[in-house]
Amino acid sequence: MSIPAGIFLSLLFGITPMAVLAFILTLFDRYEKEPVWLMVGVFLWGFIVAAGTALILNTAFGIVLFVASGSSSLADVGAAVFSAPLVEETVKGLAVLIVFLFFHDEFDSVLDGVIYGSLVGFGFAAAENINYIFNGFLTSGSQGLVTLIIVRVFLIPFLHATLTSMTGIGLAVGRLNKGFLRYAAPVLGYFTAIGLHFFHNLIASVPDPLVCLLGDVIDWIGFAGMFFFILILVWREGRVMREQLAEEVALGNMTQAQYEIAGSIGGQFAARWGALAGGHWREASRFYDLAGDLAFRKYQLARLGPEYEPQAQAQIDRLRGQIASLRGSA
Repeated sequence: MSIPAGIFLSLLFGITPMAVLAFILTLFDRYEKEPVWLMVGVFLWGFIVAAGTALILNTAFGIVLFVASGSSSLADVGAAVFSAPLVEETVKGLAVLIVFLFFHDEFDSVLDGVIYGSLVGFGFAAAENINYIFNGFLTSGSQGLVTLIIVRVFLIPFLHATLTSMTGIGLAVGRLNKGFLRYAAPVLGYFTAIGLHFFHNLIASVPDPLVCLLGDVIDWIGFAGMFFFILILVWREGRVMREQLAEEVALGNMTQAQYEIAGSIGGQFAARWGALAGGHWREASRFYDLAGDLAFRKYQLARLGPEYEPQAQAQIDRLRGQIASLRGSA
């Protein structure tokens, strides 16, 4: 196989599976949708900024360790086990922190934390996969390329997404709580991401196929757990929608039918596509997107109070007006 073919396949199998998984993840964001540009932005942060920074810092750490010890194997293991967890979870988590700090109104629930953390993780994994797959090709030709594709795409495709989602969960829990948890949860989430990353890399560095297989099994148990956690979060968001929007029917901002649609994934799907056939998809989509924003702004105000959410009531009033104006077209 030629070098250009190796480069092409490394790019194809490095980027495409992670982009597809990132897109599938966004489909779980049904009630209070995140801006597309912001989700694409955190994915690109992982792919470009986080991966590039981590490559430089991890390589520098490995060089220093090699110079100090004279052992290339020790330098490789040291960089993987000690440098990579700290460096990578910091540069990936920084994207989630930026969303949390500068786009605070888009960080509304624990599911948002999972989505932003996972998206930056998928972006990082895409860049890392290109590097690993191409190096496998350079080292062992076609066999090395295929082996690394199997490992990166099929055995550990969700690794970085799962890890950085811990940072996102921590920030989201802090966002929705007062007192001790408001400050402790983000720190705990960040160090959980580092600790799990350290544990994975430690197992992966053991030169025993059975140990590596055990590591893969543990990884998949973690991935399955995160998937079920996401399903629980989606169900929880539906409950928030139904609880917080019930008042809007009494206020005349939406009809009973619109309320029932807003609190149902299937109902929203049918209503949006029905509106597309009827020629008013944009208005209907806008209506239900605003309904999601309203529900979670009310939820945050009820949970935290005006002391922590001083702008919430003004935002609620604005959203109610926008929803009422779209009620007929939805």
